[in-house]
Amino acid sequence: MLNLKQLETFVCIAHLGSFRQTAEQLCTTQPAISTRIVNLEHTLDTTLFHRDGGKVSLTTKGRELLPLAESIVASSQQFMQKASHETTLSGLLKMGVSETLVHTWVPVFLEKLHQVLPQVEVELSVDATVNLTRELLARNLDIAMMMGPINEPSSVNSPLSTYQLFWVARPDIANQVSGGLRDFIHWPIITYGRNTAPYHEISHYFKQKNQHDMRFYSSASLSACVKLVENGVGIASLPKEVVQEQLESGELVIIEAEWNPKPLYFTVTYLNASERIRSQQLLEQAVELALQAAGDHGLAVANP
Repeated sequence: MLNLKQLETFVCIAHLGSFRQTAEQLCTTQPAISTRIVNLEHTLDTTLFHRDGGKVSLTTKGRELLPLAESIVASSQQFMQKASHETTLSGLLKMGVSETLVHTWVPVFLEKLHQVLPQVEVELSVDATVNLTRELLARNLDIAMMMGPINEPSSVNSPLSTYQLFWVARPDIANQVSGGLRDFIHWPIITYGRNTAPYHEISHYFKQKNQHDMRFYSSASLSACVKLVENGVGIASLPKEVVQEQLESGELVIIEAEWNPKPLYFTVTYLNASERIRSQQLLEQAVELALQAAGDHGLAVANP
């Protein structure tokens, strides 16, 4: 007979690709997990997984049934939450955040989160989008705020905020640079890490202009980029929100150039049927608070 625990196990194995990891995740034994799947396959009269030694993969029928199973599991969780008299959400929220957002409105978001969900603990990972995406898809993160969206069937993406990129430098350097970018070659270009979209776009632009001698000082640390441009090492491509204090004090200025990189589009993303956080309501409320914080900061929300 079909039961919810079997469907939950099916979804978890499909996401983790391992009976052993599923047993650890669901706090049971591997034989118990195997029994659930055997019984489920018997009830459905179909094979859900290919089993090749320690490797597990979905069959064609398994891939077809997975979205339905995810929907049933998620709906059952919502049903239990609404039926429960306990309204206080709690648990550990594993959150990944791009550093650009940390420099702007994420502290406000975390303050809101603490006020609205005081029983929720937060484990914060600040990293590049490529790494956050990998960790989210591996379900090592519950939610990620990064350059998106993620094109994954189980992902839920909400447009979050948009940042225009500007060329910024110390005034003494900016005075020696024309808007045509031809003088940029005299200084290193300070920008995001080499595994990011901004770096690739900027590098490609200068190569198209036959400026192959451009030097790049790229860093996964936005704080390091800001410190380099403050010290006059080079010219940086950054959102003005990140260096607002330096712009207001006159320590840095914006260079009015003929070309700027594309804006950075950020989304807040989570995966359906998360097994680490069993409360869909918690994820949805965290997303809502993130959208509020970004909106309060006055940043435009747009799709790329």
